[in-house]
Amino acid sequence: MQITSFVFSGTDYDIGFQQGKSNREAIHRAIEEVFGSEQVLQSKPKLLPKSLFVMLAKRRADKLLRKDLFSLYPRHAERIRGISEGAEIDVSSILFIQMLELVIGGCTSLGFLPKATSTSETILAKNFDYANFTEPYSLVCETRPNTGYKTLCCRFVSLSGALDAMNEHGLAMTYNLARSTDEPECNVPTSMVLQDMLEKCRNAQEGADFLTKAKTGGHDGIITLVDATDNIKIVEFSRQHVKVREPETDVVINTNHYQTPEMKSIEVVPVYPSSPPRFERAKDLLENKGKIDERLIRAVLRDHGTENIPSNVTPCMHGEEFGTMRSMIMYPKRRLMKVLFGHPCENEYQEIKFS
Repeated sequence: MQITSFVFSGTDYDIGFQQGKSNREAIHRAIEEVFGSEQVLQSKPKLLPKSLFVMLAKRRADKLLRKDLFSLYPRHAERIRGISEGAEIDVSSILFIQMLELVIGGCTSLGFLPKATSTSETILAKNFDYANFTEPYSLVCETRPNTGYKTLCCRFVSLSGALDAMNEHGLAMTYNLARSTDEPECNVPTSMVLQDMLEKCRNAQEGADFLTKAKTGGHDGIITLVDATDNIKIVEFSRQHVKVREPETDVVINTNHYQTPEMKSIEVVPVYPSSPPRFERAKDLLENKGKIDERLIRAVLRDHGTENIPSNVTPCMHGEEFGTMRSMIMYPKRRLMKVLFGHPCENEYQEIKFS
């Protein structure tokens, strides 16, 4: 599948407006499909008409997000306004969509320090797993704000935040969902916080420091940060807690469960069912390997396990409701990412660079 990389530039409103206008039809389809999806309708009371449910859901999203967004992240508030006006759709619908990072269904991230790779460079890779119906709404874009660093970002057409991305200094990040028992103190989606971090930070240490202090109320997560100076930091955070983890070996594997004792103590148990088997499978495939090259990384991201392992718990996920929607390999020193849409076992990577 051929990927078109968009370029959005200017003020925060301009960036949002360009994104909304260039993806207008897709945004309208996505919102209509979201409100008809099983994942969203599961929360609808049986006797409540769908039209009323949709109205109440948008009103709740507006109430939860608007105040915190405008006070804590006003630049993203402007981008949301721009997306809304560019796509010619109400702000409440766009705000509701920002909350859909809550249904991320998996994700497998792999980080490699130079000693582990055949090219002696740090590499970051990721399979992004999500609800299957969202497959047509993936977006790759270069964002060039008047104030802030340029980014190459993977998101959905209606989001202003980053799900996986790299900035012009070579700071790259991946975002894996986690689940804790914490309650939110604010309601800003994590993806917006991550985009803000990339536009302000130059390396993994700055990124980790930023996330440690950031106000976030989106979803709990595991953020893998890799930079052009060969550093890797893992930030395990929840709505009220955060722990920065250093790599224990030259290969870092993250799925959807915490690995530090501090964060495991507040983790929802049981964790995502597919998380431990995906972690162990990736570990088995990468353990005791010599110099790891892109061919091996691709093989891990395309892996379906053995005959006894169902394909909904392998790195390349094929579930009835959730599956791998996108795969990427990032090279921070080269400011290069390779991206494919769909399942990595069925598609080829395409190079994306800054314009």
